Formats: sequence, C-alpha cells, structure tokens
Amino acid sequence: MQIRSATGAVILSLSMVAAVQADESDVAAGEKLYTSQCKICHGSASSQASAPAGSQWQVAFTTMRSTTTDIDGAVLGLSPAGERTAFAPPFGPNLRGVYGRPAGSVAGFDYSSAFLKTLKGMEWNEAALDVWITAPQAWVPGVYMFYKQPEPEVRRKIIEYLKANR
Repeated sequence: MQIRSATGAVILSLSMVAAVQADESDVAAGEKLYTSQCKICHGSASSQASAPAGSQWQVAFTTMRSTTTDIDGAVLGLSPAGERTAFAPPFGPNLRGVYGRPAGSVAGFDYSSAFLKTLKGMEWNEAALDVWITAPQAWVPGVYMFYKQPEPEVRRKIIEYLKANR
C-alpha cells in the first residue's frame, strides 16, 4: 500500500514538473510568435525590456508618390490612390503588463473612439485577449488594429507570453 502511495506521489510530482516545463515551452513559443507577429507594432513585451520613456507612442505617416525606396524599419502599403504609404512603428501601445491591465489605459496612446466606447476599462484577461486577437475588427469595428489570428494554439501561446510579462 505504501509503495502505491509513493508511486502515486512520484507520478504526481513528475506530471507537475512536466506541466511547468510545458508552460515554459509555451511561453518561449509565445515569445517567438509575439516577436514575429506583434513586436513591430507593439514593441517588446519582455520583462527584461524597459518601457519607452513616458509611454508616449508616436506614429509617423508619410506618403510617397513616385518612389519605390523602402524605409528602414517601416511597413509599406498602397493607399487607395495607388500611393505608397509608410507607417513607422510602433503603431499600438506597449503590451508589457497588458495582462490584467484595464483596456485603454496606456497614457499617451491615441485609442480609437470605437475602442474607447466599447472596451475602456475592461480588464485584459485570457478570454478578452483571445477574442481580441482572433479578430479585433469583428469585435469592435473601427479600431486601429487590423491583425487577426485565426489559429487558437497560436493565440494561446501569445497570451501565455503576455501573461508571463506582466
């Protein structure tokens, strides 16, 4: 009987270690996904990174009519008139500490009126982040965020990374 209890305790301990390691690997995978899919617009969310001074985010918009020159660190797109438009990152508020933070609360960031009307003060938790990352425009038409992630596993890992960087 004691052998069964000891074996059960060992199995339980090993499963807890595996769960912690799974969480760590999810956070690491989430960091890679965040870096490749979110960082250009939101900056680093790592707890090792420092937040920008004053949390002020400025977005530079430049229209270029007849040039194909890429701007270093910028995302290029075509306007409806066929002009190239450059948007210098970051576009969104820094996401370090977003998990558990009230929505619309980063000082100095210019949230859309649609965002503020619908989400201001709501707390960012797993469920809210999951819906938001799935399709922000579907949840709140008129928000500035156009990224959407249809893959639940990718969203889960990004959220795990954000949770780890509160």
